[in-house]
Amino acid sequence: MIYTLKKQKSPILPSAGMYVARVCHSDVVDTEEIASKIQENCTLKRSDVLAVLSELEDVLCNYLKDGRIVRLNHLGRLKLEIEGKPVSSPEEFDPQKHIRAVRLHFIPESRNGRQPLYEGISFKRKEE
Repeated sequence: MIYTLKKQKSPILPSAGMYVARVCHSDVVDTEEIASKIQENCTLKRSDVLAVLSELEDVLCNYLKDGRIVRLNHLGRLKLEIEGKPVSSPEEFDPQKHIRAVRLHFIPESRNGRQPLYEGISFKRKEE
């Protein structure tokens, strides 16, 4: 994993003026590329993989929007969370006004206290 160091500029952060590591994402891998790679690794055709991934997207979105946690075996859990502004009383709360954002949370699978997703990552600083 390639990283770079960025200076914290916000004066309100306790780490203002200090440097923190940030990942350098090299590119985006889309559904087509994933389907092609899966086709190389198994007997399914790319079109079959694309059909499954398309259905997976629809099913995942529907479950998540219904407030369910989706567990993908060997990968992890996905769930939607909301961020809201605080109010003085429940009667004062208006979802249109006080819910600021919906965020997707991914929690990697854990086995015996270890998360395989993070195992074997090596770090290299980006050459400037």
